[in-house]
Amino acid sequence: MGAGRVARPLRRPQMKRLVLLITLASHAAPHAGAPAAPRPRECPTITVSCPDTTGGGVPVTYTANVSGGPADVNPTYKWVVSAGTISSGQGTSSITVDTNGVPNGSTLTATVDVGGFSESCPKSAACSVTIPQGCRLYKIDEYGNLRFGDEKARLDNYAIELQNDPGLVGYIIGYGGRRSQRGEASRRTERAKKYLTTVRAIPAERVVTIDGGYREELTVELTLIPKDTPPPALSPTVDPAEVEFIRPAPKRRGRRR
Repeated sequence: MGAGRVARPLRRPQMKRLVLLITLASHAAPHAGAPAAPRPRECPTITVSCPDTTGGGVPVTYTANVSGGPADVNPTYKWVVSAGTISSGQGTSSITVDTNGVPNGSTLTATVDVGGFSESCPKSAACSVTIPQGCRLYKIDEYGNLRFGDEKARLDNYAIELQNDPGLVGYIIGYGGRRSQRGEASRRTERAKKYLTTVRAIPAERVVTIDGGYREELTVELTLIPKDTPPPALSPTVDPAEVEFIRPAPKRRGRRR
């Protein structure tokens, strides 16, 4: 053999350390094809919006707002109210609560439980509305898309209530439907006021009309409140951006003879 250096065999302690290092490295490396550990899912932020105060008998709208969280989750909603009755919206992100029978001075709280997210995430939120003392409001009637002949009978009863108590002011609140004509709510309330002031001789200053926004269907509310009292709170349930405006039906022309 030549004069080159001859490799010396590893000593036993060095071989043990090498085997140990190889073994630890094999355990630390992930196995091929094994799924990565799931990342924790982000929790959403849940809030509920509502007005600060309302009048007795005025419907109140509560809306749940869910922001953040996994985009693939379709939230579910379950509402509970401390007083009043949920008249619409249970199971959705927005409810309307009927406050008839809730005494003045009460606080009305609505709580929503939002499902679909991780059990470790907070899932409840609430909002409270106060009905002040001495805030009297009487909702006399509520109706939808009636023919004017049928509506007159409702307005006649409303006029009697106004005539019986000169200290009350009538508020006619109109809500356009999700699918409606532009300005339909205002036209309906003005038509009702014209009937009350011209046919039933109610002074014009005692009848106030308000365009309340939009609901699922065309709605007219007839309410009474004392003079020098703030107007009733409005309770729309449909965002104006979601409304489909339609053209009025063409008027029929009489046949030519």
